[in-house]
Amino acid sequence: MRVIISGLPFTLRQLEIFAHLAETSSFRTSAEQLGISQASVSNQLKVLEEQLGLTLFERKSGRKPVLTPEGRAFETDLEDFAHAAQVLAAHKSSGGDIERPITLRLLVGQGMFDFYIRQKLDRFFSSYPQIELDFETHPPTPDIARILRKGGFDFALINLRDGYEEPAELKSLALVDGGIYGHRDLAKGKTLPLTAEEVSELPFVLPPAGSKHERDSRSWLASSGIRPRKIVGHSQYYDVMSAMLERGVAVAPFSNTMLRPEARKYVVELMPLVMWRMMLFRRPAAADPRRDIVEQFLIDCTIRNPDFPVVTIYDEALRDG
Repeated sequence: MRVIISGLPFTLRQLEIFAHLAETSSFRTSAEQLGISQASVSNQLKVLEEQLGLTLFERKSGRKPVLTPEGRAFETDLEDFAHAAQVLAAHKSSGGDIERPITLRLLVGQGMFDFYIRQKLDRFFSSYPQIELDFETHPPTPDIARILRKGGFDFALINLRDGYEEPAELKSLALVDGGIYGHRDLAKGKTLPLTAEEVSELPFVLPPAGSKHERDSRSWLASSGIRPRKIVGHSQYYDVMSAMLERGVAVAPFSNTMLRPEARKYVVELMPLVMWRMMLFRRPAAADPRRDIVEQFLIDCTIRNPDFPVVTIYDEALRDG
């Protein structure tokens, strides 16, 4: 069979920009994640639409871009395209390339990266100068499998609420605490854990208003009988939310791994909710011992770190290590 591919009405960069914008519904956030200007995101999308002859997003002043029906269909087909591209990329031989630099893309939970991985990167890069790691952080989301397929990541280390369907691409490493966290002073005079009614009366900080993450958080809270009556803030940045918890001005549904280790002296679990599974993804690729080194590095920074708040480790080999 002879296969000829030419004259495609898009570039891989345009597809990457489209995928980020479809996920974030924000030109600014997409630009930040991609390390380019908002104008570049807008221009690349405009060129893509012109080349396709389609309008992929509805754009109105003061409102978030929304996928059109054609845009949603394009997004669905893009997932298949991204998966096929990864399969083809796995054919690349590693023979003779071990001494050449390799760049790997990693998707990591925000708290895990800031508190457990970043501080060890200087020694890693000094020890392995031929390995370059390109990190992208992301808050917990049940859409992680779709994000992995679209993003072309080599590794991912994220938390997924226990009870969510476990994507086949990910492997469970450990179980960590999850619940309503806040400053211990907010529970002064009360017995822990608080009841759902007591928690509902506390000031909450939630993901951006009207976002999918906020709807998901509210649904999760409601399933446990929690209906926040006082919202004191919205933020897409976990570190902003964490700072509000540390200052004692708000509570939030959190995973223990998203808190600074030092903050655990006064930020406590006010009410336990569903625990979180720590999940590892490793993209199928040609054998390369440097990929094993990176996987080991991620595990050493987290599960094997005595400061990392693991409840249960699933893999016996990791427990003994």
